[in-house]
Amino acid sequence: MLNIYLIGFMGSGKSTIGKNISEDLSLSFLDTDKEIEERNCLSINDIFNKKGEAFFRQEEQEIVNKIINLENIIIATGGGLPCFNNNIDLLNKYGCTIYLKCDKKLLYNRLLADKKNRPLIKDFNHKELQEYINNLLTKREKHYKKSKHTIICKDLDTNKLLRQINSLILTR
Repeated sequence: MLNIYLIGFMGSGKSTIGKNISEDLSLSFLDTDKEIEERNCLSINDIFNKKGEAFFRQEEQEIVNKIINLENIIIATGGGLPCFNNNIDLLNKYGCTIYLKCDKKLLYNRLLADKKNRPLIKDFNHKELQEYINNLLTKREKHYKKSKHTIICKDLDTNKLLRQINSLILTR
């Protein structure tokens, strides 16, 4: 089986769903952001602040080059990973990409509830958070839409979402 790449905006559930799928199917799980944090012994926020976005995107590229040669892994990508260095094309070539599409309101509610655990947005007020989501999602969606599959997450609970993803994976 090829790798399964979960793609989407922060707060779309890539890591949570990825862990659940990997457990259901007894496959390994990798979160690209966590991998970068471990490699650098720094949080994503600290990497951006101390080393810059260009360094971070290079780290992502190195992770992509490593994981495309692996098999049977569920991978939660960072929200920006598919949007740089033609990564979405590489992921599509070497695996199955699934875009977890959430509307702006759902993302806003999830991110607002989890702001303290997300260094990039922890200091945003309500309006700043809405603007951040609107602006960044607009820029990134064209890349996300290149995924092989899209699952609309609006009215799906975790179990329904897992069933949809499992049916995509198991029918390949």
